[in-house]
Amino acid sequence: MRIFLRYVFAMFSSASRTPHLLCFFMLLLLWCGPGRPAQGQAGNSASVAGTVVDAQTKKPLGFATVFIAQTTYGTNSAENGTFKLSSLPAGTHELVVSFLGYETLSHKFTLQAGQQLSFRFELMPKANALQEIVIRPDTNWKQNYSIFLKNFIGQTENAAKTEIINADVLYFQFDPEARLLTAEAIKPLIIENRALGYRLHFVLEDFQVNFANSQTFHAGYPRFEKMKPRSNAQQKRWEEARLNAYNGSLMHFTRALYRKNLEAEGFNVRRLERRPNPNRPPEAEIQAGLNRARNQQMGTIMRISQGGAQEDSLSYWSRMAGLDKTVAFLYKDPIPYEQLVAPDASGERLRLQFKDNLNVVYTKEKEELGFVNQRVFSKRRASGFQTSLLTLTEPYTFIEPNGMILNPYSHLVEGYWAWEKLAEMLPLDYSPRPE
Repeated sequence: MRIFLRYVFAMFSSASRTPHLLCFFMLLLLWCGPGRPAQGQAGNSASVAGTVVDAQTKKPLGFATVFIAQTTYGTNSAENGTFKLSSLPAGTHELVVSFLGYETLSHKFTLQAGQQLSFRFELMPKANALQEIVIRPDTNWKQNYSIFLKNFIGQTENAAKTEIINADVLYFQFDPEARLLTAEAIKPLIIENRALGYRLHFVLEDFQVNFANSQTFHAGYPRFEKMKPRSNAQQKRWEEARLNAYNGSLMHFTRALYRKNLEAEGFNVRRLERRPNPNRPPEAEIQAGLNRARNQQMGTIMRISQGGAQEDSLSYWSRMAGLDKTVAFLYKDPIPYEQLVAPDASGERLRLQFKDNLNVVYTKEKEELGFVNQRVFSKRRASGFQTSLLTLTEPYTFIEPNGMILNPYSHLVEGYWAWEKLAEMLPLDYSPRPE
């Protein structure tokens, strides 16, 4: 699957979502041979094979990277452009083909147990691949890279042990009018997560930090490789760290939801409704009040009494503008599973649909101190249970048994899940060890 992670910076942020998502789809030539079940194949092992060629010359592309997104399943095409991935699990996957100087292609498909599928990928050369690229010096590169790391890798304890090996392939642009920072990478990012023991090859398709509405998202295709441990002790530390990253994660939540085992696995899920703040005047009234106050001369500004205290009109309307537009109402009763998921006629996946927002509390693990103390001037508090918010941006979506949400554009996360970024990510083929 293409990973598309969209966050808001603050839990229960009052910033409204943009009216539409920026959808980045590959408009390229892709020809897929018809999928066919393997004839006479024993067992449940499934596989994918195919060929990678240049779309214009039809010549084979040897040594292209071919992988199932967000998994450890990957390979390179042979000199004649052929490839094969064996021992794949059944389910929905996204096959990604990447080659330097060519547009990345992806194809989502469903694989049945014991099935063999065959594809032919025709890659288009990038428009500027044969042109000289002039890169202007970026005097703000270090500052922009710092923002990128914070919003892409994260700020967790694992993030401190995660490094982008080839950061020099990143280029940034900042639009001061839109207050929008974007990033692109001319090659796949190579990321070493020494906390979890994974090396990621991340094909970055899109990255944006929107300071105007306090939202950030990125889209891309990660391929995982297990790093070789120096000792059995290090391997054990990696296994423990992976389990810790898995517990309470969005992947853990969706798998527990699929199994209808949320409470037993530590998830307390309640409906959260956002209602208009009754203490905040309408926006038009606030803006009109601010304009009147700013146009008045000093000494003639109207005084407003608030509980016995005197306040000038500019301060009053500024205070009203600073109030949250909505207030959260948390329902106390658990949500029945039939109001969350329903079987889908297409197969093993479940349809996910719910009202308002899901307030998800993971009761088996406390927040990291970095999350608690991320706001410098906020009042200090003790670590509580990890609390996240899940919102659907579309009427419904689908989840697979492995925890994959099929449509990556269908949901928005806030709170703890938004704080845990790439440094906490695990491959979809990860399985926690038995307790």
